[in-house]
Amino acid sequence: MGVQWGKMVRELAEVEQAASEGFEFVHPVNDLVTNLRDEQVLRQKKRILDGGPPFKVCGVPLPADVRVTQKGFNLYVWMEHLKNAASRMAELGCRKLVWSDGRARVLPVEGGITGLKEQVLQFLHMLCGAAADFDMTVLVEPLSSRRTNFLNTMKEINDFLPRVGKENLSSLISLRELDQIDLSLSDVPKYRQLIDHVQMENPRSFEGPRICPNPNDGYEYRPFVQALKEIGYSADISLPDDADAGGLAYCRGLWNE
Repeated sequence: MGVQWGKMVRELAEVEQAASEGFEFVHPVNDLVTNLRDEQVLRQKKRILDGGPPFKVCGVPLPADVRVTQKGFNLYVWMEHLKNAASRMAELGCRKLVWSDGRARVLPVEGGITGLKEQVLQFLHMLCGAAADFDMTVLVEPLSSRRTNFLNTMKEINDFLPRVGKENLSSLISLRELDQIDLSLSDVPKYRQLIDHVQMENPRSFEGPRICPNPNDGYEYRPFVQALKEIGYSADISLPDDADAGGLAYCRGLWNE
């Protein structure tokens, strides 16, 4: 089927806009889906059945103050919460659960951390089990040291995720994060099996909101696109929430060159 293009969204109104702009899926970057009322879910399901873009990529819906690496984290209570949330997301077409919350996996700077890393392993093992019930893949994003102190590079991801022992567990990359996670384009082939999703934005927007690529922003996107094509990437690409029909056309054009 080839690459599908999605748009990050924060509000329901942006979902309708994404559909009119030609995006094939939407990627909520907050708790939009889990906060929907039942009647809103029904309307969205009808919209998707009528051919509208599904909520294909969603974040792992843990509250902002919950830390998996905290002593006393009640895995079973939160897993029940996540199973219920995943069920709703699945109704709206979710196929990928992205774990990009750095705060949720921050390790303490003092004291033993081995047990807390094992806690993350157990969390991911159970989350993948729950996700599999809905034909979902869990994606753990490597994040810069500014956002967390655990799983900061693709090498760490590559070493850690196989220990979970789940086939529906993988990772993703974001163009603006490549330098922060110490991933050069020449190293992308080493991790081809871990790249199950891509977020594409102007890398100069790292300090602020994500900005959609455009032909006048002075950045050369072709090497990144070529690196993905060389590894046979054929999954999904999310563009930022400021993307419009023009931005989508530009990025599609780069891919189709």
